[in-house]
Amino acid sequence: MIIEIFVLSLASTVRPTSLAAVAAILSHESRRRLLSAYIVGGLTFTIGFGVLVVGAFHGVHIHAGSGRTKGVADILGGLVALLFGLAVATGLVARARQRRVPGNAGRLKARLDRGLTVPAAAVAGPLTHIPGVFYIIALNVIVAHDPNVPGGLLAIVIYDAIWFAVPIAALALSVVKPSAASDVVLWAQRWTERHSRAIAMTVALGVGVALIIRGALSL
Repeated sequence: MIIEIFVLSLASTVRPTSLAAVAAILSHESRRRLLSAYIVGGLTFTIGFGVLVVGAFHGVHIHAGSGRTKGVADILGGLVALLFGLAVATGLVARARQRRVPGNAGRLKARLDRGLTVPAAAVAGPLTHIPGVFYIIALNVIVAHDPNVPGGLLAIVIYDAIWFAVPIAALALSVVKPSAASDVVLWAQRWTERHSRAIAMTVALGVGVALIIRGALSL
């Protein structure tokens, strides 16, 4: 289970809106305080969301942890991942993002540049990390394989920590080598523009096939 969580969370780090927010924060003098608020606000929201989902299903008698439940959940998650991967491969997701994401990222960066405060940074954390397809698939796997909040919490924290790897790395660099932080984030933005589609498609199709195979073998 941890392997799927790691791969899905790694693919989630390449979000244009998150990179734009981090770039805007790094341009301010209080970058460390603002980045801390951004990370804490975002992690509180995403971990809280994950715990609520896992906790809600823990209260429902779905025979979680049984071989059949694991198999069905893996197959359903795999099908969702495959459909998403096919949507990326055929350009459906790319066309939707072309209409929506660049404008959203630009507007978000402009708003943060105009008046960035600690509360605004804390709110930007959740806004740029709304749970998407990969997080839903990961939670589906967690619920089926380890639905208890104490057990599933570790997987949720691992996912979210990797999801926030860019702002966490930017915060660390702003402490150790402030001059390099902006350059690293700008490099990440350019790299994401070139490779995000390939990463999303590869991860979605690969995880989808793996989950379906594992689910079929569990039935």
